Amino acid sequence: MNLRPLGLLGLIATCASASASTPVEVERVDSVVRVSATIEARASPELCFAVLTDFDHMADFLPGLKSSRLVSLPGEPLRLRQVGRSVLGLSSLAIDVTLAVTLDPPHEFTFTEVVGNLRQMRGRWHVAGDPTHCTIDYRAEIEPNFWVPPLIGPLLIKRQVREQVDALVAEIHRRAQAAPTYSPSAKAISLS
Repeated sequence: MNLRPLGLLGLIATCASASASTPVEVERVDSVVRVSATIEARASPELCFAVLTDFDHMADFLPGLKSSRLVSLPGEPLRLRQVGRSVLGLSSLAIDVTLAVTLDPPHEFTFTEVVGNLRQMRGRWHVAGDPTHCTIDYRAEIEPNFWVPPLIGPLLIKRQVREQVDALVAEIHRRAQAAPTYSPSAKAISLS
């Protein structure tokens, strides 16, 4: 009896039944993977933006991210190096990218890969809302430098992105409870 197809079906079922708390869309167009997500959180847009731009601490709360740190010197354009692992089925791949980051606080930041082991990676995070609620819109285009299985690959990427954005929301809520009187003047990063 060949168990490989059953294992693949189990893997597909696991991916399909992953937490549906955050809507995530993954679309593959040729070799480019387009990812989008809309995230809702019970916190001010300023706090949501502060968590999104807490670059040096992201590895503490995002699954799969091994390290995240600003590598640019004060006064230089922002450069962020992130190292993590991407799991695609039975394979685990190291991702190592340095991103050029442009901030437009407290509403948006964009990123573009300048060095790394992906062919390309670019996207944006946009934050909107009111003092008690934020909506975060995430869009990215990623072109891996490795083969992504055509059918199961997007499902696995979707699951991994959903785990990360759910962890992001959990961190936003944790910080909102810890500091309900968050001040927009507090900064997650120092630009000087």
